[in-house]
Amino acid sequence: MVRFAVSPHPSQGPSSERFAAQLALARVHPNLIALERTPGGYAIPRGEGRGWFELRARRGFAGYGLARALRMLLDVLAGLSALEDTRADKGQSFVHGEVVPAMLRVDPQGTTRLVPLAPWHWSAPGTLPVAERYGHLAPERLLGDAIDPRADVFSAGVLLWEALAGRRLFETDSIDGIVTRLMGDKITLPELPPELGWALPLKAVAMCALSADPEQRFANCVELAEAIAAVAGDHVATHADVAQFLRGPEPVARPSLFDEPPTLPKHHSSLSALVAPLRASERIAPKPPEHDSPLPQRRVGRSVWMIAAISCVVGAVGASAIARYSVSEERQRAAASAPARGVALPMAAAPAPIAPVASAAPSSAPSISTPIEGATTPADDHGKATKTLKSVPAGKGTPLKPRPTTKAPRATDKAAAKYGI
Repeated sequence: MVRFAVSPHPSQGPSSERFAAQLALARVHPNLIALERTPGGYAIPRGEGRGWFELRARRGFAGYGLARALRMLLDVLAGLSALEDTRADKGQSFVHGEVVPAMLRVDPQGTTRLVPLAPWHWSAPGTLPVAERYGHLAPERLLGDAIDPRADVFSAGVLLWEALAGRRLFETDSIDGIVTRLMGDKITLPELPPELGWALPLKAVAMCALSADPEQRFANCVELAEAIAAVAGDHVATHADVAQFLRGPEPVARPSLFDEPPTLPKHHSSLSALVAPLRASERIAPKPPEHDSPLPQRRVGRSVWMIAAISCVVGAVGASAIARYSVSEERQRAAASAPARGVALPMAAAPAPIAPVASAAPSSAPSISTPIEGATTPADDHGKATKTLKSVPAGKGTPLKPRPTTKAPRATDKAAAKYGI
């Protein structure tokens, strides 16, 4: 690893520029961005970052692929290691203290560069950045304690964790939540798939860099970079691979789940791409042949035919049920109007009995006319109405015997007839 030792510009005195050594180093180091003095602080010169790629702050190092993320992280560590060799205006070791994705840029050649100074350097000491950067800061930096190069080791450890896990380490912007999780030793890494078996030692490297106690971390960024390079070896992507990936459509807007690039071997994919249950390309249905209709239209056509078939079946079943119901109603009505079994049908009206009339000549026996059964009495037959027999009510098993239609002649009637009275 190349070491840079840059002295302040000869034309400037030691006290003329507070960060003269850092600004001079940034102008020559390939992993740092040159800055210029502005009324409010420092900024990238106009036109200097033309064509450079910015990294989304809330994405971290997740979703770029492990090999590419390691290439970017090693570039950042190279710039930090060079800054550690410089001194501040009072002679103390320089500490960046804000190694976050928002302070990184990738040039058109695929080299990752670090902005050497953060706003807190020239503002009030201990000033915290915006809340979205809290997840990459060391706990001592969040709590306002004194920091040293091991605070930058922690920030680099967060970037390494995100590259391995394929997601952000701290999704919250709460300082209390971040510190509580760190103090409770609740930081763990998921299992790596077999394709990333070579990266298993990197889990121990990341957990060492993320220790809540600065004494348990790597002493500086040089040691961390050497540990990563010793494990990764030739699995690290090239700068050309990084540049090719970032030239794609909206690279910073891509989710962490995406396919492996065709130009890289399998071990260059990210963990999230390997362990994802369904990758982005699998969610897109394959294009059908030209002679077939598009898949969405075919699905719509099948749905329409299925609905039509179900409607026909339901209609047929309903019509059949209505027909059966009508037939059953007619049968019930016919059965209700029909007489019950065992009930005698009503008999025809029988003529009323005719009183005997005395004949001109006395006879020895009375003459009694017997009406014919089933015959009706003429209208001029003494104007007497006929009587009908009452039928037995429906539902009775045995019919009642009809009463006789004629009465037996009494004794007085016989005497009157005999003697002509």
